[in-house]
Order: sequence, then C-alpha cells, then structure tokens
Amino acid sequence: MSTQALAANIVKTNYDSLPKETVEATKKSILDILGVMLPPTTLVKTCASIYELVSEAGGKPESTIIGFGGKAPCWEAAFVNGSLCHAIDFDDCVGLEKPLMHPTGSSFPAALAMAERKGKVSGKELITAVALGNDLSVRLAACPKGNVVFGYPFFPITTFGVFAAAAVSGKILGLSEPETVNNLGLALNRVSGVTKGLFTCDIRAIRDGINGKEGTLCALLASKGLDACKDAVELLFNIYYKDDINPEYLTADLGKKFRGSEVGFKPWPSCQGTHSYIQGTLQIATGNNIQPEQVEEIVLHGNKEGEGLFFPSDIKQKPKTSITAKVALPFAVSVAVVHKNVSIANFLPENLGDPRVLDMAKKIKFILEPDRGSYSSRVELKTKDGKVYEAKVDVLRGSIQNPLSTDELVNKFKDCSRYAKKPMSASTVDRIINNILDLEKIKDISEITKLL
Repeated sequence: MSTQALAANIVKTNYDSLPKETVEATKKSILDILGVMLPPTTLVKTCASIYELVSEAGGKPESTIIGFGGKAPCWEAAFVNGSLCHAIDFDDCVGLEKPLMHPTGSSFPAALAMAERKGKVSGKELITAVALGNDLSVRLAACPKGNVVFGYPFFPITTFGVFAAAAVSGKILGLSEPETVNNLGLALNRVSGVTKGLFTCDIRAIRDGINGKEGTLCALLASKGLDACKDAVELLFNIYYKDDINPEYLTADLGKKFRGSEVGFKPWPSCQGTHSYIQGTLQIATGNNIQPEQVEEIVLHGNKEGEGLFFPSDIKQKPKTSITAKVALPFAVSVAVVHKNVSIANFLPENLGDPRVLDMAKKIKFILEPDRGSYSSRVELKTKDGKVYEAKVDVLRGSIQNPLSTDELVNKFKDCSRYAKKPMSASTVDRIINNILDLEKIKDISEITKLL
C-alpha cells in the first residue's frame, strides 16, 4: 500500500540519507520561505487579523511567531506563520509542466513550530523534516493525470499541503511507523479547499496557515494514540480524484530522490503563471528602453493557464486587492512595462490604482495558443511609430533550469526583511542568513528562532 510505503520512508529517512543536492535545495527553500514570510506582517491585513486572533486567545508560549514576535502554542504559531507564506505570492514553486506545488509553505511553518515545542532540535533534523515534507507534497501533486489546479474541484495546495505539514510534524516528534500511518489518516480528514472558492478571496493568501495548524494537530493527536484509517493516500486519490492518477509517481525512487529539489524560486512577487509574460515584457522594455507612452499595444500569446489569468479582462485589468492583482496577468505585465521591474511595492493596496499601470493594462490583449507548454509564452509589443518587438520565453527565470543564485536569494531575503513588523538590524539579518546557509551545523534551532 502506498500509505504504508510513504510512512515507512518518513520514519526511516535521516539526514545522512539525503543527497547533497537535497540538503542544499532544502536550505535555500528555508531561507526563501522565511524571507517571504516577513512582508505580510506589515502589508497584509488578513495576516495581522490572524495574529490578533491568536494573541487574544493566549496559551502556552511554545513556538515563535515570525515577523510579529512573541510565542504561542505550536499549532497556533503554525497557523500564523503558515498564513504568511503565500500572502504576497513570492514563495517557492515546483512545476514547469507537472506537478504544480508550493511545497515549503506547508512544510516549514509546521516543522519549525513543532521543533520549538519539542526543544533541542538540530538543524540537521529540521532539514530532514522539511525535505521529507516537500518530497511528499510534490509526489502527491504529481499523481493526478489532469491539470492539478484547473482539472479537478479541489485545490492542490490545501489538499496535499496538510499531508506535508502532518508528515514534518510527525518526523520532528519522532512518531513510529504505525503512528505515522495514523498521522496521515488524520490528515486525510483535514484536507480542504475548493478551487473555485479560493481565487477571488483572502483564503488563497493564508491557505498555508490552515495546512500548518491542521498538520501539527494531526501529528500531536497521533502521538497521543489516536487511531485513523490505514489507507489515507489510496482513499484521497479514489475519492478526490476518482483514481484518475499515475500511482507510480508516488513511490518511484522513494527514499533516493527527494522531489523538493525540483523547486524554483520566484524573482517577482506574483503568480508563477504570470512570470513568463513578465520575463518577456521586461526583456523587450528594458532591452530597448521603451517608455510607457511609446506603447501602442501588447499582445500576449499563451496557453489555457495564461488565458485563465487574463480573463475576465475587465476585472484583471483593474484588480481590487493585492492578492488578486498577483493572478491578474494584464496588471502584472503593465507593472513590468511602466516600472521596468515587478516588486512587492507594486502590489500594495495604495498602488493598485496607479493610473499609468491601469492605462497600460487596457492596451494588452491575449491570444490563446493551446499547444504551448506550461510557463511558455510569446510577447509582442507594438510601439506608436510602427515598430514591433518580440520575445519568446520557454524557461522561467528562477526555475531549476535557470536558477537564482545564492546571492540573489540572499538579496531577496534582505529586501523582504525590511517589511517585518518587528524590525531587525542588518547584523541580525546577516546572522539569520548565515545560520540558515549553514543550517546543518546548528546544534539547536533556538539559535535561529531567538533572532526572530
């Protein structure tokens, strides 16, 4: 049974089992996710509301609340910290073709919160847990035969992410194999998220908070002896996906290949589906020093995913909230033309009404080319003097085929840290960065959390 095999792998895998590239990829994922968790503490009202709710409830101060400061019971800290991961749509992502998964937003907050509850957890143990959680969620997301986002009713991040959060929490706790099977069985009963109900509201922004809270609770309940079904993964695919899956993807090279290593890191804080269009637009606009007033028309050529991010065009040209602006293709491309960059500031509520961006958005059209691969696009920019510029993008900046350097990830972290609710000095930021890049040398992760 797949559930039994996955549970056995979670239990038996230790740091020495991890390939070097998995260790390095996991450390980068932790650095990246921790950085992107900081801006929402000041920029996203929904995250502040969750923090206020948890603060009002109080409880045992077990686990650090990132960016805000203070501590809370581990499942509540995982709730707040998880809510920060995707709120500005800047977190890591796997998926050039298949699968699509944002793995670390589900794994890291739960692992960190549980590690603080347990105490004296080393950097190696944290790396191992996050690597296992990321591997699990990517394997799960790889199995459905159809488009994992648009082909089924249920949203993959809030479906598979709960399993990842439960797995990392159980690994930190040291659950036995039977307890881990129960842990996954409990997770099956906590999955959530209807895709159609997520893309136009705040839930998409704070989704990982729900994963973190549910996952930590599942692991703790399993540690207390709660019994659950023994075939959670089989039932998940049977009931949620009608067995429309490739089951071999779940266990192929299990324990040898850790699929979190496939993760890419975002250079721009918007839905990854917008990135090939941003990349092509920036290539044209910056390479030819094109000013907004010179633009006559921009035509985007893309696949069904791009079409879904473009239409209804009247709404996507003028998004009302920051999180919806990040899945609004005409708005994101307009930002690229007007500002020659796409940054966190461009999506702040006060900047959504920028008249230059909104005027440019009206000049953008979309042409469907169904046979294009995921994250493949062609951008045509026509100027008022009759010139036509073209850029084709088939490999995303930030993907494993065209990765961001460690220095670029460090700079991204530093930029994000400027927005933290609880200010951090430059020396503190440098210490956090260095500790994460050398995480395997850390004897107790409290050396990092005390800096937060």
